Amino acid sequence: MTQIPAHILSRFKDQDLPLIPSRVDLMTLLKVRITVMVMITASIGFIMASREALEISSLTGVLSLQGVVMLWMLLGVALSCMGASALNQVIERHTDAQMPRTADRPIPAGRLHPMSATVLGVFLSTLGVMVLWLQCGYLSAMLSAGTILSYCLIYTPMKRLNSMSTIVGAVPGALPPVMGAAAAAHAVTPSAMLLFAIMFMWQLPHFLAIAWLYRKDYASGGIQVLPVEDPTGKSTFRQAVLGAVVLLPIGLVPSIVGVAGDVYFVLALVLGLLYLATTIWMAIKQDRSAARWSFFSSLVYLPAVFFAMLFNQLV
Repeated sequence: MTQIPAHILSRFKDQDLPLIPSRVDLMTLLKVRITVMVMITASIGFIMASREALEISSLTGVLSLQGVVMLWMLLGVALSCMGASALNQVIERHTDAQMPRTADRPIPAGRLHPMSATVLGVFLSTLGVMVLWLQCGYLSAMLSAGTILSYCLIYTPMKRLNSMSTIVGAVPGALPPVMGAAAAAHAVTPSAMLLFAIMFMWQLPHFLAIAWLYRKDYASGGIQVLPVEDPTGKSTFRQAVLGAVVLLPIGLVPSIVGVAGDVYFVLALVLGLLYLATTIWMAIKQDRSAARWSFFSSLVYLPAVFFAMLFNQLV
């Protein structure tokens, strides 16, 4: 008797899956909370580039002269981010099904048809790039398209091959403020590159803490993160501490070059030292509690530092 291949069977099974997600599943699929954070970082890049390149002296001036463009930028960035998130979950649906942390996502849990998520992801991504191209210029649109393609077609497949995917994935993860700056000034400004550097370095110890916490999940899903490649944790903790060490001075550069003020400098210094201390503690203790502290400090660092930089633009 001829056996039907598994991938053919899966297609017949998919036919019975829902085509329309629930509100909760839609928010999970589109990663709304991450999208909001991306919009905030893009806004900061936009405001800083407007003041830097266009010599607009105040936030009120930015909003009065560039407010409409900024709204279009936020819409385009949000659509692009949500589209990329949906496509990522389509690509990783089989891997997600093998990991307890992600098994309850809409597609691996069987609450949404992969084709529906694919159509939605392509639609939102394309619409986001088109909005940016038509309303904010080709540079921001190209950066958005590059972010989507590198995230979905390079970083996501690479996760199953090599732990270097963490560094590769940090590039699209750090591009939102650059997109915001490109929409405002039609150029990649020095302040945008500073924001990119901060976000890039911040992601490395942040993700390595997550990778250590969920290393068994990643191993069961076949994801090649450092704790899976090196179960002793030596490489993970060395890279995490190195990332936090490098981030500390980079986080202070905006004050040194005059982009941010003294309040920002003190806050970035204190939070950078806290982030470094918790990362070193994670390397010493090598347990879940210490890794959670490092992860938590990373969640405090980036929003606080970026909001302090935004505050500097208000005064």
